[in-house]
Amino acid sequence: MLARSLQLLGKAKSALVSAIEVYNKPDFEYREETFSILALNAWELLLKAKVIADADNDPRAIYVYEKRRTKTREWSKKSYIKRNRAGNPHTMGLSQLIVELNNDPSTKLSPAIKSNLDALTEIRDNAVHYMNAGPHLSKRVLEIGTASVRNFIDLARKWFDEDLSEYSLYLMPIGFVPGTGKAQAISPTADEANLLKFLEGLIRGTDESDALGYYVALEVDISMKRTSADSSLEVAITDDPDAPQVQITEEDMRKRYPWDYGELNRRLRERYVDFKQNKKYHSIRMPLKKDPRLVNTRLLDPGNPKSPKKDFYSPNILQEFDRHYARK
Repeated sequence: MLARSLQLLGKAKSALVSAIEVYNKPDFEYREETFSILALNAWELLLKAKVIADADNDPRAIYVYEKRRTKTREWSKKSYIKRNRAGNPHTMGLSQLIVELNNDPSTKLSPAIKSNLDALTEIRDNAVHYMNAGPHLSKRVLEIGTASVRNFIDLARKWFDEDLSEYSLYLMPIGFVPGTGKAQAISPTADEANLLKFLEGLIRGTDESDALGYYVALEVDISMKRTSADSSLEVAITDDPDAPQVQITEEDMRKRYPWDYGELNRRLRERYVDFKQNKKYHSIRMPLKKDPRLVNTRLLDPGNPKSPKKDFYSPNILQEFDRHYARK
């Protein structure tokens, strides 16, 4: 018989796949709300699977216990299993599971994961009660949902060595793209604006240095253009004063490449059990410096071409190191 923790893991995967399948239906009017409900169910099952696995597959590890009144109306010293209305054991909810996992440093969740789950929970609670997602909230749900799926995949691999590559686990960014015709500005309702403000606070309030490679939200930008092979526009760095200009600010670059060499090494030490700054590490890192998507090499004095250089790294570089080192 399959271990209890693996049974729960299988249910967690099914819930996540269901959430994504619903979300990716373009004509499903309740897609964002349903996704948040099913995605949180998937996360609760994943965390339950981990707690039970760490307790040698004893399901009592996720039971909720309570004190009872004695005949003298005093509270009992013994704790009893709390039962639901059907008489079955009452199990921990998402917040209780997070607390349980945080008691052990080896299973403590990243603040980014907790903020991401807080965001999904708030979206679910507002949806369940009365509010549907408008265009502004739909885009934010996509960004938070994409991060949640990625975090789930990483933890399933880390905790259970579970490879989810056989599934098409991605959210299609179609929910907030307007149809053809004249564009019309839509302002969020007061309730939706309050929720958006709360979600923004969660996203900006997470210290990136504590995220450990996990995400609260992943920014999604969509642009639509008509093009063909013969008329497509090529982009290149040039000193031609008549060329179209695209401005990238210092803040944009720091967001894309936030880590210097020292911070990269710290992240790698925290992420892998077998990482060492040795010849193997440098043989992996040096070729990656040639990829502008992962590394940005800057002059310390931009006006002096002979100035010393410094490398800054994108968090996406962790995916390259995942191929060579074992995750904690």
